[in-house]
Amino acid sequence: METQNNQMPQYSNNGYGYNGQTGTYTPVGAMQHPINQFALKAAAAQKEGAEHFKKYGILSAMFGIIYSICLYNNHSSITYPIFMLCALIILKLVRKKDGLSLTADCNGKRGLGIFYVVSLMLLSVHRCLTTSFALAFWERTAIFMLFFSYVIYLYMDTTGFSIGEWFLSLFLTVIMPFEHFSRPFSDFVAHIKLKNKDVDTSEKKKTVCAVLIGLAIAVPLLLVIVPLLCSADMVFKNILTTINIDFSLTEELYHTVMMVLTAVFVFLSAYAIITSMIAKELKIKVNGLGTKNPVIAITFTGIIGAVYILFCIIQLLYLFSGSVALPKGYTYAEYAHEGFYQLLTVCIINIVMVSVCRSFFKESKVLKALLTAIAGCTYIMIASSAMRMILYIDVYHLTFLRLFVLWFLAVLCFWLAFLIASMYIKKFPVFRAGMVTITIAFLIFIYSNPEYRIAKYDIEATGPSINVQSPDASYIKWFLSYDAVPALKGNEVLIYDYKDGRKDYKFDDEKKYTGLRRFNFSYHIAQKYLCK
Repeated sequence: METQNNQMPQYSNNGYGYNGQTGTYTPVGAMQHPINQFALKAAAAQKEGAEHFKKYGILSAMFGIIYSICLYNNHSSITYPIFMLCALIILKLVRKKDGLSLTADCNGKRGLGIFYVVSLMLLSVHRCLTTSFALAFWERTAIFMLFFSYVIYLYMDTTGFSIGEWFLSLFLTVIMPFEHFSRPFSDFVAHIKLKNKDVDTSEKKKTVCAVLIGLAIAVPLLLVIVPLLCSADMVFKNILTTINIDFSLTEELYHTVMMVLTAVFVFLSAYAIITSMIAKELKIKVNGLGTKNPVIAITFTGIIGAVYILFCIIQLLYLFSGSVALPKGYTYAEYAHEGFYQLLTVCIINIVMVSVCRSFFKESKVLKALLTAIAGCTYIMIASSAMRMILYIDVYHLTFLRLFVLWFLAVLCFWLAFLIASMYIKKFPVFRAGMVTITIAFLIFIYSNPEYRIAKYDIEATGPSINVQSPDASYIKWFLSYDAVPALKGNEVLIYDYKDGRKDYKFDDEKKYTGLRRFNFSYHIAQKYLCK
């Protein structure tokens, strides 16, 4: 019987057959058993997920548990450096599983990695050496940004990163857990299936697994939600009471539930971030040199530069030389303070402008000269800002904000210098140089014990006339932390006044800064002066 080509393939002697429908030769086995590429990819992804959970699941869970035990509702105690040490050990174990080093980047360089490790430990140690609310915010922000920057450094090639690309990579890394929140669950299921060699993918098993996950999420949430509903509506509470269910939310129960939820959230986040980094899912394109027409930048920088030159001449005449009389009714302190924050804003705008012009516009000698001139004017503005603040401090003395602003101005000088260097030295690492410099400057600032220095300066500046009614004494009493107490040594009036200002917070402070988990050295030292 004759066979039609469009009905079935004709087979040849070498194992290939001719398909009349497609007009191609195909291996006979492949034609008889077509491969489902989607199924193969799904199986490979499932196997990869199972391997990921086997390698990183337990370590991520340990990270979540340690974070919750050490840092839940507790960010100024001796447990902070303990947590950071454990976090670095866990990160080392994660890296070791892939044959990688804790300090080496993608190119095998270790110098910056060592700097990250040392800086993170120094920042964490200082958390138990201070009770300052201002430092708490800045230190925790620095630790957060530096730790994530360290993770990015380990898994991405950050060569040539600008500040904008660094912020983008930081932002994308932080939101990764929300993008892959279900990954730990799916990888765990894949791990169990692979471990038990279970190939049954029936809907029944999927449903049971989904229900168990839902229950695991619902139970801790109900422990929080039901007591809140009871507090909101007495009728609802009475109904539950009549069936002998007590949903009173004690403080201990609340904190226990929140610690568990914190541990779970941190576990999910850590697992999602590390698996995403391993899979190279985060990709940041380095822009390199600009491509836009430089005439645009030359036009607006030329106009702005001319205004800056006029302004800088006025600064040199009025503020630095003092040879020109001030407007009627002005004192030097008032003149210094009046435009300080506006001038600081202009300095920041200038630095951003230089960075943008360098990144977006083609290289031009004229543009480079204008940007250098603007940078020079910015240095004069920074000097003017510093001089204004120093004049104001000389009259009204120190506060934390005034001291921090002076530190910030010094940091701006370094950052501007790196931007200028990058205009004349190709491939100058602006981001890395800036990150290292700012970190070192911040470590010097916090370890100088700024609130103690502020209190000591204010007391000495006021002199023997200082009393509880003095503005400086009031500032120390109400706005400085226990870090400032040693500066009061020898002045029993100020010590008693400080203690009187803290009496309403004594119980809360004792609870917050004492005990095995919450011990704080600054609070402990301050009590030696306050309890005499």
